[in-house]
Amino acid sequence: MQQGAGPHLDRLCADVAAELDDVSTVTAGGAVVYARGDTEFARVTPSTLEVRLPTDIADAALRTTDTTAGPAPGWIRFQPVDGERHVTDRAAAWFQTAWRHAAR
Repeated sequence: MQQGAGPHLDRLCADVAAELDDVSTVTAGGAVVYARGDTEFARVTPSTLEVRLPTDIADAALRTTDTTAGPAPGWIRFQPVDGERHVTDRAAAWFQTAWRHAAR
């Protein structure tokens, strides 16, 4: 993704999810909601990623640019302003981590 192109988090997460097992999606309130089994782990729009992470990882994530607390404990909201490489790497890693921990 090119810098300045915008993050397109919905496409990024769809691509990552295609590589993972046991992922289901529904659309709710303009967002794609991702679950593993019965556990919701992410909500994604083109410009926002909300993920449920282990507390220690969520606390560290909150110290990064464009990241705020999400709607519940352990959830973070990531709203990057551009699509530079570190943004997409971070979003993909958080999405995968949320998926991995949703099985626990």
